[in-house]
Amino acid sequence: MPDRRFDITPFLSQDEGQHFDRKSMFEGPPGAKKPRGRREVREQVAEYVAAFANADGGVLVLGIEDDGTVTGHSVPSKPMDLLLSAPQALLNPPQPKGFLVSQEGIELIVFDVPAADVPVQMTGNGFPLRVGDRTVRARESLIAASKQQGMHESWESRRSPCTLDDLDPDLLVRARAGAGLSAWTDEEYLLRRKLADRRGHQLLLRRAAELLFARYEPDHPNAGIRVFRVIGTTRRFGVEHNVEERPRIEGNLPTVLDQARTEVGGLLRRPSRLMGTRFQEMPEYPDFAWREAMHNAVAHRDYAIQGAGTEIWMFEDRMEVVSAGALPEGVTLEQVLRLERIHRSRNPRVVRVLVDLGYAKDQGEGIPRMFAEMEDAFLPRPDVEVQGQQVMVTLRNTSTLTASDRRFVAGLGDAELSRGEFRALLMAYRHGRVDNARLRAVMGLDTLTASQLLRGLRDRDLLTLHSHGAASYYTLSPALRENTGGSSGADRGEFALDRGELDDPIDTTSERIGGSSGADRGELALDRGELPVDVQNAIRHLGTRPRKAKLRAVIEAICTAREWTTSSEIARFLSFSQRKLGSRHLMPMVEAGKLLRRHPNNPTHPEQAYRATQQRPADSLPRGRSQAKSE
Repeated sequence: MPDRRFDITPFLSQDEGQHFDRKSMFEGPPGAKKPRGRREVREQVAEYVAAFANADGGVLVLGIEDDGTVTGHSVPSKPMDLLLSAPQALLNPPQPKGFLVSQEGIELIVFDVPAADVPVQMTGNGFPLRVGDRTVRARESLIAASKQQGMHESWESRRSPCTLDDLDPDLLVRARAGAGLSAWTDEEYLLRRKLADRRGHQLLLRRAAELLFARYEPDHPNAGIRVFRVIGTTRRFGVEHNVEERPRIEGNLPTVLDQARTEVGGLLRRPSRLMGTRFQEMPEYPDFAWREAMHNAVAHRDYAIQGAGTEIWMFEDRMEVVSAGALPEGVTLEQVLRLERIHRSRNPRVVRVLVDLGYAKDQGEGIPRMFAEMEDAFLPRPDVEVQGQQVMVTLRNTSTLTASDRRFVAGLGDAELSRGEFRALLMAYRHGRVDNARLRAVMGLDTLTASQLLRGLRDRDLLTLHSHGAASYYTLSPALRENTGGSSGADRGEFALDRGELDDPIDTTSERIGGSSGADRGELALDRGELPVDVQNAIRHLGTRPRKAKLRAVIEAICTAREWTTSSEIARFLSFSQRKLGSRHLMPMVEAGKLLRRHPNNPTHPEQAYRATQQRPADSLPRGRSQAKSE
C-alpha cells in the first residue's frame, strides 16, 4: 500500500545530486520499452542505498525517466516485496525497506535512506559511496574516517542546551516540506536528520539543530556574518581608516543567509557588462558566484572556532569571503582548484538541512559552477586561498574583455545572437576554436544542447566545422572573419592563455592545444627565442603526445633557464592548455620537489610563477629521434 506520509512532489523536478537519484523501471528504444530485469533492479537498489547510507543519506526513486517523465513500474505484488526488501537482504548492516507512493494514479518506488553510523557493504561487492551525482567504490576505512570526523567529532554534533520549544516551528515546516516529509512531526524530522537523539521520552538536540532552527539565535558568539565595505583596494588604518563595518548579521543560519543576501546585494554596483552583442547593466559579480561562496563559508566553516566567524570584505576591485577553519581533513587545495567533486563535509547535518531548505542545490556542484559563472561573465577565475585557520575565496570584478574582443563584438553589428551563440563565437575568436566540451563547461549546457547550438552557427555560416570524431571543433567561418575585420586569436598568435582564459585541447586524449598543425599552434618562434637553443630543440621534438616524464623534463628545463616563469608563459612556450598544464604537471612537480612556487602559501596568487629546485644540465633533456640522428 502506498505510504501517504512521504510527499514525492519536491523530487519530481529536482536534479540528481548528492542526496537524490531517480531511475526508470523500463529499458529499450522509445515506443518499444520493456520492463528491466528484476535482479538487475534489486542490485542497483542495494548499490544506491548503500552509497547514500555511506554518505549523508538520500532519496532514490524508481519509476521516473531521465527527462522527469513519471512512468511508474509493472512489478507484481510478490516480486515487489523482494524489491522493497533489497536493502535488508543485500546489505550489511541491513538498511530500511523501501515503500510505494502514488503520483496522479501512477505508483513509484521510494527508498528514503538515512546516513548510517557505520560503513555499509554490498554483500560481496564492496562499499559504494555517493559523491555528487555519481556512485563510486570507496575503502571502508575512508568511509569510517569520514563518519567519525563529520558525525561524531564536529561541533555540530555536540549536545545543545536548547529544547524543541526553542526552535522556530515555521522553519521546521519549510525543511520538512523541502524533504518531502510534511506529514512527519518535527521530532521525527529532527531524529531522521540526526539533529536530535532520544533518551527515554526525552528529545536531546544537537548543536546543528540549534544553528539551523534556533527561534532567536544560536548560543555561539560568531555564528553569523560580518560585512565590511572598503573604500579603495587596500585596507588603511589610523587617520586613513577606510573600512565601514555594516551591522552584524546574526540569528539562525537561514535568517543569516537571507539577511546577508539582502545586505551584500544592496552594496553591489551594476556596471555595464557584455550580454550577447550588447552591453547591459549587470551586478559586478554573478549572483550565483558570490552567493555560493557565502553559502559555502557558512555551511563548511569550523564552528568549534568561536573567536572568528564568516566575513565578507567588499573592496573596489574584489570581494573576499572568509570562512573560519582550514579545509576539512582529507581535502587538499589542489583538489578544490581542480574542481573535483569531494565527499568530505565538516558539517554534514547542516549541509543536508540547507539542501532541504533550498539554500544549497546539492553538494559537489557549486564550486565548478561558481568558476564557470565567473568566466561566463568575462571575469577572472576565483582565487581560493588557505591562510592558517581560515579559507578565503576572492572574486574579482575586472573584466577580461580586451580591446581586441571589443572590436570583434563591434564587427558583429546587429547579428541576432542568443547569449550562448555569442559566447561560442567569442570563444572561437579568442582561442581560435571552440568545441562541445568547452562550451558545456562555460555555459553549463548538456552535450545535446551544446551540439545543437554549434551546428546552428555552422548552418548560418558563422562557424566552420573541423570533423575529427570526438575531437571535432569549430573555427570562425571565413565570411565572419571578413565581416569582423580581423582574424581569430590563433591566427594572430595571441592566445587566451595570456589573458587568463582557459581552453581545452582539441584532441581529448592529448594535452596539446594545437595538435600537430602549425596554424593551430600559432607562430611561437619569437616566444621560444627567449629560451636557450637546447631547450628550444627539446620543445620542438616533444611530438604531439609526449610521455609524462619527457614533458616534465622539458618543463623543468624551462624553469631552470629562467628566473621565474608563469604557467601562462610555460603554456605559451609549449602550445599547451594552461589548465591541463597546471593541474596535471605543475602541481605534481611542486609536490615532488622538482619546482618551487614564487608564492608558496598562495597557489592561486595572480602573479604565481615557478622555477626549478636545482640546476639541470642541458644534456639531460629528452631528445627526439631526428635530433639524435643529426648528432
